[in-house]
Amino acid sequence: MIPTSPSRRARWGALAGLLLSAAAVAQAPPRDPRPLALHRVSIEGKAGAWTVLLRDGRVERVQPASEDVSPAYRVVEGEGLFAASAFLDAAAAAGLAEWTVEVDQDRPVDTGAGVRIAMRQANRKGLRPSWRAADHLSLAKDDAEKWAQAGFGAMAAAPSGALLAGSSCLVVPRDLAARELVLAADLMQHAAFRAPGGGYPSTLMGYLAHLRQFFLDAQHHRELVRRARAGAAVPRPAHDPDLEAAWPLLDGTTHLACEAESARDIHRWLDLAEEFGLKVAIVGGREAWKAADRLKATGTPVVLTLDWSEEAKDPREAEEDKGSKRGKRGRRGDASEEAEAGSSEGDQEDESAPADEPAAPAMDWSYEEPFGVRLDKRLRWEEQRDCAARLHEAGVNVAFGSGDGGAGRLVERLTEAVEAGLPRTAALAGLGSSGAALLGVESLVGRLEPGAPASLCLWTAEPLTEDAKVHYAILEGHLHEFEAKVGGGDPPAEGVDLTGTWTLTDPGSPDDDPMTLTLRMDEEGVVTGDAAAVNPMDGSALSGSVKGRVSGTSVRLETSFTVGPMTVAVEMEGAWKDGAFSGTTTIDLGGQQEESKFEAAKTPDRSQR
Repeated sequence: MIPTSPSRRARWGALAGLLLSAAAVAQAPPRDPRPLALHRVSIEGKAGAWTVLLRDGRVERVQPASEDVSPAYRVVEGEGLFAASAFLDAAAAAGLAEWTVEVDQDRPVDTGAGVRIAMRQANRKGLRPSWRAADHLSLAKDDAEKWAQAGFGAMAAAPSGALLAGSSCLVVPRDLAARELVLAADLMQHAAFRAPGGGYPSTLMGYLAHLRQFFLDAQHHRELVRRARAGAAVPRPAHDPDLEAAWPLLDGTTHLACEAESARDIHRWLDLAEEFGLKVAIVGGREAWKAADRLKATGTPVVLTLDWSEEAKDPREAEEDKGSKRGKRGRRGDASEEAEAGSSEGDQEDESAPADEPAAPAMDWSYEEPFGVRLDKRLRWEEQRDCAARLHEAGVNVAFGSGDGGAGRLVERLTEAVEAGLPRTAALAGLGSSGAALLGVESLVGRLEPGAPASLCLWTAEPLTEDAKVHYAILEGHLHEFEAKVGGGDPPAEGVDLTGTWTLTDPGSPDDDPMTLTLRMDEEGVVTGDAAAVNPMDGSALSGSVKGRVSGTSVRLETSFTVGPMTVAVEMEGAWKDGAFSGTTTIDLGGQQEESKFEAAKTPDRSQR
């Protein structure tokens, strides 16, 4: 190992001191995020530019951008960005270990004992309401980033694929230990007309009978437990967590989230709910618009997963195109004109082919479905796309969930629905307040106001509009940045060009090894490139990628280096002047920050000498 000199220990504003604490940082629990100031952002429903102050995982204040910001805050420049509360995914088939099958809890059947005189009392095929998602979380880092990049700050990890699959939980999409992911447990019970495994039940009639029997058993079991606790002479109640897990459903204190795409299945669930006094919500809802009146009358919410087929082409547009082409050719009312044209074409053909061998006409063997079939497919697709708008018009409470399609597809298809007529305010409510009210987590998500959790996103355009992308996601105060082209901001000033190789030095430590940046800048000021530096601890080479932006004469660059198990984030903010730029470097390691000055000088291009 190379000896560490005093000058090396001072490089990059005491980076060595930060690295010495790397082991302690790695073992310690996650630190509270540094206070953030999201400067000069636009906010839905508020005119002008604003600064959002975040501290201790909460929104501390929303103030006009003209007001000063304390040096204690790390400033994130948000000019041209739109701030919005992070979305809520109300039903996601992600983040969970596989649902396990248990057929029954009885003793094995004695096949040599003759005919059984009674049914098994605990055939639990497809029935596991005691299964808790909060106890079986498995959210990979890449999956968490997909939800954050799509604009989500919370997702309801929901079990599925069984008659009673268990309860969902609300998680934050971050790379954390399982116990730190959970925002709220036991949100809703989840149900579907499916029962994995062999044997009874295996048909729709059997599924409904099985559910009815289970709820009757749960009612009977609760009465036995009540009498036994009161000292009555009753048979000893069995220990049965599944039956006990159904009691909140029978009391109407917990929603039963029922998977249903067709209108018939929706009515089946509503009939079952009326029979046992259940409070249900429909998940999926491709044909929910057909049952809108009953959903409204019963106050049943719908979590739309927007799981529709690929868009079918509109044959009406094709017919219009054909008509316009025929119109351009003109209407021939004079048969002599057609004959003359045909004669002329025939003369041309005679010049290229022998008279006794006429050219055979080309045959088109491609098959095209009848117009009526293609129109029916298009209309069915439009019904699915417009389902949310029709439910909104009917006054049905609508939320949105990704199901098994992923967060990105949910946002993409909801944007299509907005473009087709769904009010954007209604769509945003379905990703925020409506879903939060359904899950009973209003205090955790869906708000951008003082005191609310610091979970919000900065978008390149208004959310749910064309080309809107998440540039920054702040989850519980922790900043995540994604590649996204920012539409706002001033273009680079005349003469400002960071393309080339630059040497960065610290004027306060002239003996330090410099950092080298090789940059490329486009016409709009977007900067990319590579960074190279020397590890101040052992002299080894470090490398990283650079991204940033130039607005006017302002320069903002970011890079990071991997040092052992740690990631060192480096931010540079400065200004261009006389062919160079200078400013302040902030180094962040595990929540600890150090600042220093830098000056950047361009390295001459020797290839042009």
